[in-house]
Amino acid sequence: MPALLSAGPWLDVIIAILILLIVIFIVLSMRPFKLKFEISSHPAGTFEEAVRRVKEIQNAEGKMADLHPSCGTKMLMHGAKVDRTIVFLHGFTSCPAQFAQLGQEYFDKGYNVYLPRTPRHGLKDRLGSQLKGLCAEEMAEFASQSVDIAQGLGRRVIVVGLSGGGSMTTWLSQQRNDIDLAVPISPFLGVGFIPRKLNRSLTHLILLLPDFFMWWDPIQKEKNPNSTPYSYTRYPIHALFENLRLGYVAEAGARKVKPAAGSILTITNANDDSINNEVVAEFEQIWRGYGEGFLRTFQFPKDLQLPHDLITVGRPNARVEVVYPKIHELIK
Repeated sequence: MPALLSAGPWLDVIIAILILLIVIFIVLSMRPFKLKFEISSHPAGTFEEAVRRVKEIQNAEGKMADLHPSCGTKMLMHGAKVDRTIVFLHGFTSCPAQFAQLGQEYFDKGYNVYLPRTPRHGLKDRLGSQLKGLCAEEMAEFASQSVDIAQGLGRRVIVVGLSGGGSMTTWLSQQRNDIDLAVPISPFLGVGFIPRKLNRSLTHLILLLPDFFMWWDPIQKEKNPNSTPYSYTRYPIHALFENLRLGYVAEAGARKVKPAAGSILTITNANDDSINNEVVAEFEQIWRGYGEGFLRTFQFPKDLQLPHDLITVGRPNARVEVVYPKIHELIK
């Protein structure tokens, strides 16, 4: 009997905690996301200046003893400013090698191609230890500087980003009016298995909690069979959700003003359960509200069974023989 009598107060406590958690989630969902400082732009005025900036980056990387040999910043140039240049922003925990083959294909078509390395990525330590501290501001600065360089490489600038690179591309589409076409591919704007409406609150909550590392494959860990020789096998949770924070900054801008980029093409994958396609669709709906003509969308069908990383050559089920021709068709 005493045990039954004591159940009441404990039940009240549990209910009170649940109500408190619901209130916290509601409050967090209403908090706006913003960058801590404004990101400035300094476009390269000439081809020579753009190349010089890239070489400065490459020279600095050449002094990094811990840089993976496949992961340095790369540029494929035709020796002068051309009509079209394309920037490929690789995914979170990957490096420029991810877009090496696709970049070469666009170079062969006459493009100047820029493959920058996201800060803290591409190092020999595949445990991703250096990612700790990566923030939305750092990614935004890097993305904007990449576009600055591209301005000297081509008269028409196209920016393509996958996953985390897609988050940066989404933000750039709101910020830079000197981008002719922004192409977020499977942009990481929400966690796939988390309901769309909870992603915002979860992002706030995760960034308030102590940071910790997670494995992409919690069973195989550093022996993850789907991991490339140059990508990280784990990541700090804060760094992952800083990608979402940057995406929500872009969303806040999109709800106020039309994207600055000349046009946007979103490419998604119906079989992708890593990102939240409903969040991407919400972005598309916001952008469509500004009228017709500047937004195009394409989704790879689910029956192709494509993985989240549908770009990396050699990745199981990537099927670049299907994906690359479609990308060439869409991005001209």
